[in-house]
Amino acid sequence: MYNNETENSTTAVELANTTTETTIFGNPEQLAAVLEASTKLDKKKPVIQLTAEYMELAKPGESFRGIFIGFQKITVTDKTTGEHQEKDACRFIVDKIVKLNAGTSLVREFRSANVPTGTPVEVTYMKKEGNLKIYAVTVLA
Repeated sequence: MYNNETENSTTAVELANTTTETTIFGNPEQLAAVLEASTKLDKKKPVIQLTAEYMELAKPGESFRGIFIGFQKITVTDKTTGEHQEKDACRFIVDKIVKLNAGTSLVREFRSANVPTGTPVEVTYMKKEGNLKIYAVTVLA
């Protein structure tokens, strides 16, 4: 997934992925590899922005296709009470952008079906029942 130009860059990424900030600074070999890799960042190309965007399907029939990449907790404000609540949201990669949707029935569908991360799906907003949006989830092959 990473676009590495040299063996040293790959080693630095691998080392950084297996350690924490404090152990990198405590281990001279790891620190040297990470510092070396940091001098070559101008040659790297952006791959994906990790900051997620919320994706709302507003009208029945609207849909998107994406790769399911797991769940994330988000904080939402209750429109009636103004209270902050923590909710689960589904995460997808759609056209190289991380997208979120915290629809209750959508999250429930992904959890109950135990959809593996990396699964290509199509999500369609079907209808609204009271305050609950109903989605159809289709696995793509």
